[in-house]
Amino acid sequence: MTTSKHFVFYTILTTLFFGGLGDLTAGSSTESGNFLTLQLGGRVIIVLKDGSEVVGELVEETETEISVKSVFGVTTIESSRIEEVIRGEEVDRREFRKREKSANRRGSAKAFLDLARWAEQRGLSAQSMSAYQRVLELDPENEPARIALGWGQTADGVWKKPSEVKDLIAQGWNLSGGKLSAPGGKGESSGAPGKPPVQNPKPRVPETSPAPGSTAEALSPEQKKRREKELEKRRENREKFEEKKRKEYEGVPWPNRSIIKSRNWQIECNSTPEVSRTYQWIMEALSSTLGKFFKAKDVRRQKPVVKIYRNHDEFMLKTGMGPGVGGFYQPSSQNVVAYHGTFGLTGTTYTVLAHEGTHAFQGKKMANMGNYPNWYIEGMAVYFGDGSKLDYKKKKIVSGLIPRDRLFHIQDKIRENKHTPLSKLGGLARNRFSGTHYADSWAVWHYLINGPESKKGQRFLAEYWIMGEKRRVAQRQFNELAEKYFGSVAEMEKDWQAYVLSLKPDPAGEIDGDVFTSMDFMFKITRPNSEWDFILEDIEDRDLVLLRKGDTRNEIRVRLLSKSEETQTPEDWVQADLLPALRKKYDNVIQLEGELGGLKAFVFEYEDRAPEPPKKDEEKDAEKSGDTKTRNLALQDPPDGEKSGDKKEEVTEREPFKPLKHRSYVLVGVSNAYELRGSFELPEFNSHLPDLDWVSFSFEKILQNRW
Repeated sequence: MTTSKHFVFYTILTTLFFGGLGDLTAGSSTESGNFLTLQLGGRVIIVLKDGSEVVGELVEETETEISVKSVFGVTTIESSRIEEVIRGEEVDRREFRKREKSANRRGSAKAFLDLARWAEQRGLSAQSMSAYQRVLELDPENEPARIALGWGQTADGVWKKPSEVKDLIAQGWNLSGGKLSAPGGKGESSGAPGKPPVQNPKPRVPETSPAPGSTAEALSPEQKKRREKELEKRRENREKFEEKKRKEYEGVPWPNRSIIKSRNWQIECNSTPEVSRTYQWIMEALSSTLGKFFKAKDVRRQKPVVKIYRNHDEFMLKTGMGPGVGGFYQPSSQNVVAYHGTFGLTGTTYTVLAHEGTHAFQGKKMANMGNYPNWYIEGMAVYFGDGSKLDYKKKKIVSGLIPRDRLFHIQDKIRENKHTPLSKLGGLARNRFSGTHYADSWAVWHYLINGPESKKGQRFLAEYWIMGEKRRVAQRQFNELAEKYFGSVAEMEKDWQAYVLSLKPDPAGEIDGDVFTSMDFMFKITRPNSEWDFILEDIEDRDLVLLRKGDTRNEIRVRLLSKSEETQTPEDWVQADLLPALRKKYDNVIQLEGELGGLKAFVFEYEDRAPEPPKKDEEKDAEKSGDTKTRNLALQDPPDGEKSGDKKEEVTEREPFKPLKHRSYVLVGVSNAYELRGSFELPEFNSHLPDLDWVSFSFEKILQNRW
């Protein structure tokens, strides 16, 4: 089963590194026979005869093949498979059109200003001028756009249009950097005598400015030296890791792949031998874990083949799959196909293999997978996919964990009564089973295996399996087992909902003294001092770890944010999504400059917004009914003889609003982002910044988790 449509989590993982590959979509080309004339190192688009594209830099060319390097490594393509090669300026023109669509979605002057500068740097003058013109349509006072389009400003602040500037230059005026100066060096305006000069708009506050309140400048020379040494060590480790990862992505051509035959699988992988061996024990560990739960005999003798391509490009090239597919299971051959990769900030290939490997296990043990509804087939795969992780030291899989996204999704649906009730989920048709039902199905499996009646629940799952060996099972069989083990499907629904709503996500990591480490989310931080306590429970859904100072409201937290579009650049995502969301909820939002763990980050400061005053009952009723007369009466004075002060209603005094001030450091990947946020009482904000600065410096990405 492919993951392209329904398996949302895995489609997200697969596109974490794909932001730079899907930018180019249309344009003219060069015939395939001319590809030998390309310049090495030049950026190209290789269009294949099947319609797919490979984008990157030309590495090598021969009479029979062409090699292209992308972020995933080097992909070698036979010339017989090439339909056409797009190169030179046309590559940039196609990328401009893609970026222009993104700017249109954002609809801001800054978006088009960034687009114009990008085009200008690549020599696309016509496109650059068009983008600058769009800037002025959105922001008529934008100075960089005016200057780029040929506007000029006199010494007394009057702006002249390009046509006027042209006339003045013909009269001997000089234009330099947008400034007009008259012959002889004077820059007086040529406006009408006695007319007061037009006031130039106040200069805009820069969108970014140095972060105030940082302790970095207050450090002693010895402290600065220690910090620089630590950052240099991190840089060296990252460089070593990236070099090792590059070799893994380059691997070897598929005909030279490693082929490892183990007890339950045949692993074929053309990354490095070390990577191939790692995937061998991962798949065997998965078989061992699944075998403990389901002891059914094999109905098929052949070993499933697990094909793992060395990088994403080659996976798409060999399989014809699009960028949204991370791997798939082939029921006809029993094979699993995926690719090697460490995706963005937190993604790995392991979860894809765990999910699709579960389907392969089902195919080997089930005589007819079609006899079982999707809640059973996919719920099981999600339980052992999302709900498991690798124990790197013991080389085994730990299952029964609680995936955060699935848990919060199903809890929200239950509270809002939008989930699929068990009386319908058990027989839901395949064509009605969508991405949202993965959370429901996972929750049923987790309840049956780990709930308060786990022994009954596990027998429920085992009997359901046996039923499916003989005939198609659906809602009727689900109801029969619910009645047998839980009294009725209604009673099971009640107990299931209570259990799911009581669940809390597993801790994101472990605490060792002053250090919090999360292998799953690949980061660690150090608390500033003993006054701050780590909090791993009672945290919000996006929070991974929380630091709180005593009984105060002062907190420091690390969160994981999601990007709406994987192809967005970090800058586009910040401008189009993150900043508007902050401005909608908070006041005094400003953007600063800074780093998170030695890596350049987006930094923001903002304050809590005061809540709106509560509306009177009359106003609420008027809004509900839409009665204008009632609404107007609610705003009038009380009738004669009844003054507002005469009312004896008890008025509950509201506590004074005490806003928090926040500073966020955001490190953006391709499909998600880390956020380190400090939230402090407004009067105490500056005094707590040194502690936040310490945590932001201590933040470190973990590189070991690559599977």
